Amino acid sequence: MHYATVCFVIFFMYISVCEVQSQYDYEYEDNLPKNCTTSESITGGTVEYSNGGAAGSLLIYHCSAGFEPYPISQKVCSSDGEWKPKVSRVKCEETNDYGDYEETQKNCTLKVSIKGGSVSYSNKGLEGSVLTYHCKAGHYPFPATQRVCDRDGEWSAMRLLNGQKILKAVCKEILCPAQLQLDNGQFWPRRQWFKIGEKQTFSCHEGFVLTGSAERNCTQWGGWTGTTPVCDNQSEDCKNPGTPPGALRSGERFRIGDKVHYLCQSGLDMLGPSERHCLDSKEWSGAEPRCYAQYTYDQPDAVAQALGGSLTAVMDVSHPDFKKQEQALGRTIRVAEGRLNVFILLDTSASISPESFHLAKNATIQLVQKLDSYEVTMRFGIISYASEAKEIVSITNDLSQDVHYVMRKLHEFSDKSHGSKRGTNLHDALNKVYEELALLRENKRSHFNETQNVIIIATDGYSNMGPNPINILPKIRNLFGYKSSIDHTKEELLDVYVFAVGQQVNKKELQSIASVKKDERHVFVLKDYRQLGLVFNQMISDSAVTKCGVAQEEQDKSETSYTSKPWHVDILWGPRTCRGSILTKSMVLTAAHCLIKVDSDESVSTASAEDITVQHGNGRVKAMELILHPRFDLKGLKDKNVKEFYDYDIALIRLSDITISKNARPICLPCTSSSNRALRMAPDSTCDQHKNMLLHLDETPAQFIRQGTHRSDTRIHIGAKRGSCIEEARSTIPEHSTASLSEVITDRFMCTGGTEKNRVQLTCKGDSGGPLFLRKRMRYFQVAVVSWGTKQICDSQTDVKEWPQDARDFHISVFPLMPWLKQHLHEELEFLP
Repeated sequence: MHYATVCFVIFFMYISVCEVQSQYDYEYEDNLPKNCTTSESITGGTVEYSNGGAAGSLLIYHCSAGFEPYPISQKVCSSDGEWKPKVSRVKCEETNDYGDYEETQKNCTLKVSIKGGSVSYSNKGLEGSVLTYHCKAGHYPFPATQRVCDRDGEWSAMRLLNGQKILKAVCKEILCPAQLQLDNGQFWPRRQWFKIGEKQTFSCHEGFVLTGSAERNCTQWGGWTGTTPVCDNQSEDCKNPGTPPGALRSGERFRIGDKVHYLCQSGLDMLGPSERHCLDSKEWSGAEPRCYAQYTYDQPDAVAQALGGSLTAVMDVSHPDFKKQEQALGRTIRVAEGRLNVFILLDTSASISPESFHLAKNATIQLVQKLDSYEVTMRFGIISYASEAKEIVSITNDLSQDVHYVMRKLHEFSDKSHGSKRGTNLHDALNKVYEELALLRENKRSHFNETQNVIIIATDGYSNMGPNPINILPKIRNLFGYKSSIDHTKEELLDVYVFAVGQQVNKKELQSIASVKKDERHVFVLKDYRQLGLVFNQMISDSAVTKCGVAQEEQDKSETSYTSKPWHVDILWGPRTCRGSILTKSMVLTAAHCLIKVDSDESVSTASAEDITVQHGNGRVKAMELILHPRFDLKGLKDKNVKEFYDYDIALIRLSDITISKNARPICLPCTSSSNRALRMAPDSTCDQHKNMLLHLDETPAQFIRQGTHRSDTRIHIGAKRGSCIEEARSTIPEHSTASLSEVITDRFMCTGGTEKNRVQLTCKGDSGGPLFLRKRMRYFQVAVVSWGTKQICDSQTDVKEWPQDARDFHISVFPLMPWLKQHLHEELEFLP
């Protein structure tokens, strides 16, 4: 196509978009701050500007030794293009010449309103207070969400895109930018904006196949359900890259070396590359760009899912226990032993309220805990930055590998640590990262060239101090021998993620900092720091991770998702239901008595494999083989007048393969190599050491899955406590029986239950076969199989108000039965010697 023709087509498309916009009566402007002049002066001294005259930058006055700026030492550039506070003349005077001068504090009014919404204030209108506008669901504050109180007692100004000053905020309806372009296809309705709940549908011309969604719905987040529709016949080297909602694309050839360009419609910000290249691999560089309105945010679960093929995959070190599924799950560490450096940069500038800082700090603690559960040698570097950067944890400190030390330092760190120096100097924070990486590179013991490095930046605004933060990234990349490039896919040892929190973020600046990698997203926009916590709790949750004992933490007691108990299965035999646990993709562990029944003549019969169905987090599968422990004999003490005997109450069920995912994954079995790595124990550790690590207390906190829905707490009574625990079971032995208590309750049983001080929950009818498990390093380990209890307190539906103190549950320990487990699982699990 000729250049003139391309220009005409783009011009025609632009006119069309403008016409559509005029037909749809929607007013869209954005806040565009003005720059301040750089002609300020001080008598007898010099002036420094932290970021030119950009909004939010500082003007700092300097005097020679023995002199100080009077009456102020610095000003801030407001969004209306004026230096504040308004002091006409500043001069250098001898120190203490003017005594203890202090400018009178002016408070901002607390009587601000917004049409259609409400207003809250962070610090009673004092200088630095944040005013926040709130609107009902489906609406957003316009033209700003927050304003800051300055030293003059004025709330920061609000301006439209054209510079016009606005005095009153209003609540506007959230709209979704529509699909404007679909090559070789059609879409309906053809509008520029859609209301929440409205939908747009897509279809392709004959000869072209639709990938992506045939229908998309506008959500309350200002984005769409589903994925971008694309019509393609795969006739060129690269597939048609498509065009996201709210954007236009130029470039109609998709051969190797060709480029396409994207442009968001007026008023929308682009996140992601505006230009993509068809690479030699016949794939497009970077990730699909996105067009964001002022009120558009990423949903936490979508962010966590997007990270599944990126940051999560970085954690997933391949090992022989499990093989990845065929679908691409992202990159993995390619060294024999996984190593990872994680830098977390927290914005602690003046615009971060104490509540937001607390939320960000707690989110970081959650992330550190979750990352620590992975089998990677990991160091943490935590940096807080305001006008200058402060190290909470230095990655060069040997203790940066100790998660307890890292968490303690985070707990101790206060948002007051930066004092009054509360600007935003992201460059200084990134420079700290550069300096620490440079030190690690000099240290030959740090395995620098074999270590993944992840930099996570959380910020709510503009960098208003120091050089442009983008200037430090080439220096960091140079440490690894990486050259500057528009695409960083080949930078296997470095990933930079940015979480932009709130409405006032500089999306363009933050995007320039984040990594750009093929089919991966590294920059996200979140509504507030509460959402950041949700993302950090989910982002390493699992979708790409095949490791044992990984689970999403429950959000509340009503949580019924399999994600919090992905190893849990229901074992169905006609009307009967038992429980079990996934040990490998083809093996489930349960109780032997779940697979037998007592006939009317007191004879015992065993189920056939074809009668058993196993229901797991990804669906149902039929049993292929039932393997009961050969020494399990329900009538084993019949000659001593014991009706039912549950020693060796353990069984395995072989199935066709379960697809391992976040909803169905194995629990960790002690005495295996995978558990050894999860516990971070030495390669030559023994099974006894595993037992001592997991069961080191006389009353060990543990959990089981009650009524098939949720985790319940209990305590395992061991050592000196075991005797009194099993004594409560004496009443279950018939008076005319000749069996002793130790014959009925052998050493293979674990005893659980409560005490007067510690009341615990008990198993219900139908819980048999499920795992008794513990948590260590955010991983879950099965130590026994639920077998029987002294009292039937509940069934699958009962809601128990108070649990009896004297009731006891008994479980078959996996430790004395490890030889039998190894005999049947050795081809799928690697056991310790």
